[in-house]
Formats: sequence, structure tokens, C-alpha cells
Amino acid sequence: MLCAVSAVLVTGARAADLETGGAPLFVTAKPAKNLWSGPYLGLEGGVSNTLTEVKANDRTEELSRVDAAFGLFAGHNWQVSRIVLGVEGAATYIGGTEKGTHPTLGTVSADAKWSVSAKARAGVPIGNFLPYLSAGLAVGEHGLKVGSDRQSSVQVGPVIGAGVEVALKDKWRVRADYSLTGLINETSRFDGTSVRRQSGNQRLMLGLSRSF
Repeated sequence: MLCAVSAVLVTGARAADLETGGAPLFVTAKPAKNLWSGPYLGLEGGVSNTLTEVKANDRTEELSRVDAAFGLFAGHNWQVSRIVLGVEGAATYIGGTEKGTHPTLGTVSADAKWSVSAKARAGVPIGNFLPYLSAGLAVGEHGLKVGSDRQSSVQVGPVIGAGVEVALKDKWRVRADYSLTGLINETSRFDGTSVRRQSGNQRLMLGLSRSF
């Protein structure tokens, strides 16, 4: 009887092999490639507004300049569950020089031409769309000229922002990005007069990038 049972089991196993062609019963599916994970590189351009407040002798003058802005950005994303986390660096031209007249200092001009930033990003993807928030630090040079005396300094300030990115075909992406940067908060002396300057920049940029 044992021999008969063994013969039936062996015959059944061979028949099953013939019916399935030797294919395994369970096939592990390959995970689909994540839409947002990985490195990327891009170009951006848009509008920049730099506002500088110059205060001396209890009098204040505000210098505001709207200019074209453009730059490069690069970063890397990771998807953790339903959240996309990333880091991004950017170098941006943010504008030229704005002149004005201070009530006691006379002619003054302020400039902030470039900004380099490093930010962390977090977003929640919705199909091909990725709304996100960002925060980090920015380094920039800010200059102030009173009469013929110009002083400048490079400082580190906070940068926060938000935007939305859209994934296109062939690994291309487009985005709209808003950022607000603190450029400087410093007191200097011009011809013996204490002058305090505070400056910030905001910009709205459109970007095109490619992931790798």
C-alpha cells in the first residue's frame, strides 16, 4: 500500500510539472519605479523683490527693488511612505542696485545681487503633482552706499518657501517656487554716524528640471 501511495504522489507531481511548464507557483512582482525619488538638476527664472530698511538718527528710508532673477538648483528626493523628503541647493542672481534719499544721510543705495541656499523639503504627492514646503539657510552679500562710502558684508540668514512641482514625461519636471530670505540685520558706521540696515528678499520662480 505504501508503494502504491508513493507512486500516486510521484505521478501527480510530474503531471503538475507538465501542466505548469516548470514555472514557480509564486512570482515576486518587481516594484514600480518611484516617481519622485532620486537626484535632479534644473534651471529657474522669475521675479525678485529686495526690500532694505536704512535707519539713522531716528529716521528711516525704505529701498525696494523689483528685478529679474535666475539661477541653478539641484537636489535629491526620498519617498518615505506617503511623504517625499528632500534636500536642495541653489545659486541665484536676485537683482541690482536701488537708490534713494535718506532724510539725514542724503543719497543712499542698497544692493544684494546673489544668494546661495541649502534647504530641506517635504511634500505629499498627489498623482503627478507634488506640493511642498521648504526651509533652510541662505548666504548672500549685501551692500550699502552712503555718499561715496560703500560697505558690504556676507551673512547667513534663514530661508523659507513653498511650491508645487509637476512630473512630466521622460523624467522632466516643471515647478513654481516661492521663497522668502532674510539677507542682513547689521549696524555700521558711515562718517561717524551709526546706520542700521535690515534687508530681506522674496521671489517667485518658475523652474524646469530633469531627474536621473
